[in-house]
Amino acid sequence: MPNQYPINKQVLFTHCKNVLLQHIAAGEKAMQEAQEAANSEEKSSMGDKYETGRAMSQLARDMNASQVLKNKEELAMLLKLENVPIANKVILGALVYCESKPFYIGVALGQITIDEHTVTAISSKAPLAKAMLGKSIGESFTFNNNTYIIKHIA
Repeated sequence: MPNQYPINKQVLFTHCKNVLLQHIAAGEKAMQEAQEAANSEEKSSMGDKYETGRAMSQLARDMNASQVLKNKEELAMLLKLENVPIANKVILGALVYCESKPFYIGVALGQITIDEHTVTAISSKAPLAKAMLGKSIGESFTFNNNTYIIKHIA
């Protein structure tokens, strides 16, 4: 008989951490490339073209910096949840199995597949997470006109 609750929370945590680290590394690389592009813009006889190219590169760098900061904040939040004990109620860091699907309350990464099993990783600030926080096994909550029953908390 297959395990009714097959997702290992530590494996899920490690996967989420690795995804965030990859996002941070990619964002930092994109920031560096944008900065290098801004620095290498050559002054032409058409000064406006030079300034526009430089401004666009700076804008790209700033957008990447903002995304890197957001990912670092998500990683800091996730790291606080590494050893969250199993509780009788839905808390931050909980892996919540509902009738239809499991949810991981910690970081907003969307659908994640672990060993052919899918879990939805959501931020604790998400309305869906707020709807289930504090609920116990057997209790239900409603979100977007859908009712979910909590079957297991890990």
